[in-house]
Amino acid sequence: MGISESDFWESTPRKILALIDQKKEIEKAKIKNQAVYIACMVWGKDPDEMEKTDGPVAGRDMPISEGALKGLML
Repeated sequence: MGISESDFWESTPRKILALIDQKKEIEKAKIKNQAVYIACMVWGKDPDEMEKTDGPVAGRDMPISEGALKGLML
């Protein structure tokens, strides 16, 4: 996460494990963001409005219907 190779080799195992955990959290956030974006496209909503709503989000809080997914495929 932005460290040089020499810093990497001087690091302790605990620091390396923390970097690995941080990388996993970043990847998890990217996947969640992509799921929200896909759900917005399925339901025809603007992704920027999703932060303003308090209700459940399809694909994140509830499953997306199979029929809606088939409608995406052209």
